[in-house]
Amino acid sequence: MAAKKIALFIDADNVSAKFGKQIIDELSRRGEIFIRRIYGNWEKSILHGWNECILNFSLRAVQQTDFVAGKNATDMSLTIDAMDVLYGGRADIFALVSNDSDFTPLAIRLREGGINVLGLGNGHAANSFRMACSEFIDLDAPPVEEKFPTEQISKPVKKKSASKENSPVQLNLFDDEKKVVELKPPTSPPEKISSPKVVTPAQVQPVVKVSPVTNPKVVSLSERQLQSERDKKIQKLHDILRETAQIHGGTTGFLLLNFAGQEIKQQNLGYGVKDFGFGTLRNFVEAFPKLYEVQTTNNQVSYRCKTSDTAEQKLRQLHDIFRDTAKVHADTNGFADLSRAGNALSQKNLSIKGSGYSTLQKFIAAFPKLYEIKKSGKIIRYRCREK
Repeated sequence: MAAKKIALFIDADNVSAKFGKQIIDELSRRGEIFIRRIYGNWEKSILHGWNECILNFSLRAVQQTDFVAGKNATDMSLTIDAMDVLYGGRADIFALVSNDSDFTPLAIRLREGGINVLGLGNGHAANSFRMACSEFIDLDAPPVEEKFPTEQISKPVKKKSASKENSPVQLNLFDDEKKVVELKPPTSPPEKISSPKVVTPAQVQPVVKVSPVTNPKVVSLSERQLQSERDKKIQKLHDILRETAQIHGGTTGFLLLNFAGQEIKQQNLGYGVKDFGFGTLRNFVEAFPKLYEVQTTNNQVSYRCKTSDTAEQKLRQLHDIFRDTAKVHADTNGFADLSRAGNALSQKNLSIKGSGYSTLQKFIAAFPKLYEIKKSGKIIRYRCREK
């Protein structure tokens, strides 16, 4: 049976680039993504996070300039292209990636055309758009597969050891609430237990209160999962702060903290520093003195990421080689083959290893203010942007 043909349309203005791989993986399990288009005004710096996804997943970036300030024209451009594909009759499934209610009429029209409409978005997606789709996938939802099913947690584990089976007490370490457990006396003739005479401590044990709180090593599985999710979200905030400082930081590395705050909002994470007990972004940054340095000038707060002198020096060397290679080997348009920069790095006994990027392409894509990338077949070319 032939795989179903999927037409993918992404509204980059309303969905974060962090979901790029998740979107492609989800659709690849359902069929062949023969159309892959992503729409936005690529002159906006807030959309540069999609650059890596565009290159890695062969997305066709459709430029849509904002004709009016404060209002993008992406919705109309995407809708027109989607209707063209519908009339062509080549797609079995339309995948619309957005949180915008403006795509509700499009989803309804596609379903009227007998097409299966798959919507993808996060928790901010408009309810009208969700209901208009044949199926909607919440990209924020946790994975279905769990290592520890709830049914197994709620049932006490029976141990095979005979000595432990005869034990009068079994404690459930995963209880979230405090419980009082009475330790019963060992088996003895009824007349001895019912006797009002003095009973020795060996016969009757005192009532003991057992609470998971008293033992820091005993944590319920639900608490572990919540802690893990919390750590991931905090790490995402650190990633945005670091990447924003790398791209937009001045010559001293300092960047206005408000700028980073705007970048966090534009990512549409669905959470912020206040969800973790920090009143402001400044409070959050100052809570990690080993990671950030903060300064105040003219009532404006700036920050920069702390790095070793060796790391900063290596980063400067890498950028110098990229610039020098572009000057020597650039074509008439200023583009140079990226592989030549790789050869130049090898001759200098340097590499991007340790910089946090696995390939040269990912490295230069992380600095859209410094470099521009152009891909022709398997050849990747770049040029330096003038400051």
